[in-house]
Amino acid sequence: MFDKEYSFKGKHADYVDKLTAVLDTSTNIKIFNRNLDVYLFAPIVGLVYGRLGKLDNSSDNTTKIFTDQLLREQHSLKYNYRLVMIVDQNKSLNIEDRLNRAFKYDNYLEKRKDGDELFNSYVLGGVEILYEKIIEGATDIDDYLVNVYKFIAEFNNRYNETIENKTIYDLCKLARDY
Repeated sequence: MFDKEYSFKGKHADYVDKLTAVLDTSTNIKIFNRNLDVYLFAPIVGLVYGRLGKLDNSSDNTTKIFTDQLLREQHSLKYNYRLVMIVDQNKSLNIEDRLNRAFKYDNYLEKRKDGDELFNSYVLGGVEILYEKIIEGATDIDDYLVNVYKFIAEFNNRYNETIENKTIYDLCKLARDY
């Protein structure tokens, strides 16, 4: 799990390239430093916004995250994966099935397949949202900064509405008892 190279393709590669590009050459400001940083944040954004993306091949562009980077961040990536598996309720899985996806199938590729596809869909959906909220419509550094500020405020409000502390606490209790 998270032990081999990952590639963004098509429009998602274009979006990631723009999210990691230098926005202002005089200051070298970027929204994200690396593709990996986008990959770490995007599934949470996709989950909070309820956006599932689909693989896209509308362009030949590909941008990668190399295996060594993924291995160094494997703990954080697994945490995000488990969070998505537990909190997602799109397929109306019961809590036991969600916990199994989150914790039991790490070494069983076939059993993990649906969970991996779901996670990747949230990654792609999150990339789309990040691009739409931060990059689209911006023409200069001030626009980007205003967009980032607005996005952070909106994300904070959505997160607090979408994932209540009591819900997380209840899920943790269930997981502990599981």
